[in-house]
Amino acid sequence: MEKGDFVNEGLLELDMAYEAVEGFSRPNWQSIHEFVRTRVARDDLFAAWDFIVDKWLKQLAEDLGGDARVQKLRGFFCLSDLDPETTKKLLAAAESAEGSIRVGLGKAAWSGYHGRHVLLLFSDPDDYFAYISYYYGVGNHILSGGIFIRDGYAHIAMPFLDAFSARRTLVHELTHNLLCHLPIPRWLNEGLARVFDREVAAGRFLVDQELADRHRAHWHEGNIQTFWAGISYHIPGEDSDLSYSLGEILVNLLSVKWSDFPEFVQTANWRDAGQDAAINFLNKDLGEILGGFLGDGNWRPQRKAIAELMNARKKPADDGAKQSSH
Repeated sequence: MEKGDFVNEGLLELDMAYEAVEGFSRPNWQSIHEFVRTRVARDDLFAAWDFIVDKWLKQLAEDLGGDARVQKLRGFFCLSDLDPETTKKLLAAAESAEGSIRVGLGKAAWSGYHGRHVLLLFSDPDDYFAYISYYYGVGNHILSGGIFIRDGYAHIAMPFLDAFSARRTLVHELTHNLLCHLPIPRWLNEGLARVFDREVAAGRFLVDQELADRHRAHWHEGNIQTFWAGISYHIPGEDSDLSYSLGEILVNLLSVKWSDFPEFVQTANWRDAGQDAAINFLNKDLGEILGGFLGDGNWRPQRKAIAELMNARKKPADDGAKQSSH
């Protein structure tokens, strides 16, 4: 009997404890992780997670129905109800993108995990929104064209609109995937994702006068801490739009010497919005860098204000510290 067969035989005792919500089977990841922790040897973890993910995605394929199928290609699992050729091209693009992002992030990129990346590709936007609604609370949320989900087993879900936008979304969400082990601030996480996905578009990010004026009219000392805390990203409209833009602007301003940047990324922490890491590894003050773009003012991140904003929101404060397993 092969080693993989032994692992799979043992895992036959695992109860995925599915709960049906919004038309999809949701595994009890807490019990699954406990099973793996107590019943699977370290050397068997990759094979064990392969078995679990394959079982999970086949159940989702049944839920989705139609032409939904599960594919496995080197570093990825993919559930898709798109036509086979489109799925094949997107998987190839995902593998290429992962390699490029890893080169860019250097030692800051996630490594040492057990299992493969997971992509969920939906041909119907309604199916996509039904799937991701499970991960959102009640209230207004930013319209999503793709999402990286850390809960349970890290995975990416996205609707397919067209090949070009799908490739950009893949790069964007894979960047989040490869940063999910780090407690980095939201602006850095989103800024890096925008920088990498823009490379796919072969378009340089330009700040024209109209965009600069919008930023200078919107941001002031009274609301800038919402940006540093990542709160402004969740406010639909101008707050969210300009937060994504400002994060990308900051990454570009700070990464002129890219060779120093991965170490900054690896060290930056949401608690001070990366201020200490910027000073120590880039020799730059975030407040001064932002002031060079927005103009005179007290733009420096404030730990106390960030903590108060995060406590008021009553949610986990960072985009990276809640590490998913695989």
